[in-house]
Amino acid sequence: MFPKITSKALKPPPSIPLSIWVLGSVSLLMKISSVIVYSLTPLFVTQVLGAGTLAIGFLEGFVEAIALSSKIFSGVLSDWIHKRKGIIAFGYILAFISRPLLALATTMGGVFLGKAFDRVGNGLDATPRDALVGDLAPPEIKGACYGLRESLSRTGAFVGSLITVGLLWVTQNNYPLIFWIASIPTVLALFLLMTFVKDPLSEKFQKKKTKKHLELNDILALPLRFWLTICLSGLFMLSNFSGAFLILKAESTGLDIYLIPLVMVIQNVATASTAYPVGYLSDRVGRRSMMALGISLVVISDLFLGSGQTIYFVLFGVFLWGAQMGITQSLLAIFLADACPQDLRGTGFGLFHLINGLCLIVANIISGWIWSEVGPSIMFYFSAAFAVSSSLILPFVHKK
Repeated sequence: MFPKITSKALKPPPSIPLSIWVLGSVSLLMKISSVIVYSLTPLFVTQVLGAGTLAIGFLEGFVEAIALSSKIFSGVLSDWIHKRKGIIAFGYILAFISRPLLALATTMGGVFLGKAFDRVGNGLDATPRDALVGDLAPPEIKGACYGLRESLSRTGAFVGSLITVGLLWVTQNNYPLIFWIASIPTVLALFLLMTFVKDPLSEKFQKKKTKKHLELNDILALPLRFWLTICLSGLFMLSNFSGAFLILKAESTGLDIYLIPLVMVIQNVATASTAYPVGYLSDRVGRRSMMALGISLVVISDLFLGSGQTIYFVLFGVFLWGAQMGITQSLLAIFLADACPQDLRGTGFGLFHLINGLCLIVANIISGWIWSEVGPSIMFYFSAAFAVSSSLILPFVHKK
């Protein structure tokens, strides 16, 4: 008459593995270091080297293209050689080298070299790291594992911003010294990675007498739900835009210049606060319902940002925008990890980052044009329309 309750049904979900906690801590440390470099490089170029904004534009465009290329390369390579941790470590070494290069730079050529090392290191790290989380995460709590890593990474961005402000004050704008200090978190991250993080894919293939290398047919044979996830992610990324537009919107309300950094602080706090809880809930109530929540927050946020004339409306829209980032960025990675077999997870995340990066570039170009030619409000409404259109794919993505 009554359903039989087994001990398996009552068994609590497994706890998050130590390697996941360490990977999250490593992401936090690397984000702190990256934020310091990212925030201060434009100031260093203009105030110390005396270069103009055109040079900054070429610099950022060049290094971001390098980072985008290295993301797909590192993912495919990690599947080809069946190692993830070694590639991540190499990326951290390049990031470590970039800090002294920037500190010692006296010309734009030195800055280009330092930033290139930094972004290549970031690209080599991102894709194998996302794949490694999927390799290490127990299936029952995969969402919680990805959410934890994203939350810790976003916390690193928030802490890095505060540290940057503090270092500028303490050192009296000594940019070279601050770049040297920024190398410390990378050393700590490399130590934690090599000491405490396992590499299941490497261990799996070490036990085999023969190794099957990645082939083109393997990529073409990826399941339909993988390609649907790529379509969902790419279309959704067209609704995203740079945080610079949030800053411009806040500035247009009359917010004092010294309070402008508050915009990114609010966004990062909201992102860090939502990523883990939503990842945890996605393991229990389903991924699609949580993704639908994230898309809804994009629309609501855009409505506040588009129609808001006071700073309070705008900052509330910024908070919602940060919350949706914590939800959607974690869930899209979880969808991808669910859809990829372990042996192809690095390649899958490489394609994922490539498509997302290209769509984000297009989204920012379109957003900039609409902002200047039509108006800021229309830009935010345009973003909301793309977010709604991406939801049409969501019902076809596998719910697990």
